[in-house]
Amino acid sequence: MKTPFFVLLISATALVAATSPLSAQQKGVIPISAEGSSKVSTSRAVVVGISDYQDPDIPDLRFADRDAEAFANFLRSPAGGSLDDDHLQVLINKEATAGKIGAALYWLIDESKEGEQVIIYFSGHGDVEAKLRGQPGFLLCWDAPSQVYMTGGTLQLGMLQTIISTLSLDIKAKVTVITDACHSGRLAGK
Repeated sequence: MKTPFFVLLISATALVAATSPLSAQQKGVIPISAEGSSKVSTSRAVVVGISDYQDPDIPDLRFADRDAEAFANFLRSPAGGSLDDDHLQVLINKEATAGKIGAALYWLIDESKEGEQVIIYFSGHGDVEAKLRGQPGFLLCWDAPSQVYMTGGTLQLGMLQTIISTLSLDIKAKVTVITDACHSGRLAGK
């Protein structure tokens, strides 16, 4: 049985908001005010959630799709940035093929500008190729095979790291990555 491993990478602005003291009368999430924070002009996000996999040998998950939908709804709300369909791509279950996820990530590279907030959210299965030296990690897309992940239907974590580096180092966007998948800790390195 594979043990789940979760990683959450949070931008510095979000961390400041999460750790700000609240009075006894305040509850819930409080949006960051424009004064006291560096205002980001635009945000873009790709949100992926897969509970139902095409391959019957990959066990279905109970809440990954609903978690992604809830996060997308948060991003659409004023507290989450009021993202519209021009700034948010949501791929749930059978929509979340490797091809569509790849196209959505390239959309982030094509559309994002310096100083903008970029959010990548993935909830679903992750795994490693245990037979290979270094055991490369993969996020399993809807069309993933149950074995030999490098044959397609997956997003290799090394490629995701390259996309994140391109967005943050070359484009100079402020990138936040949230993954809820087994073995997603490889994003942070060994």
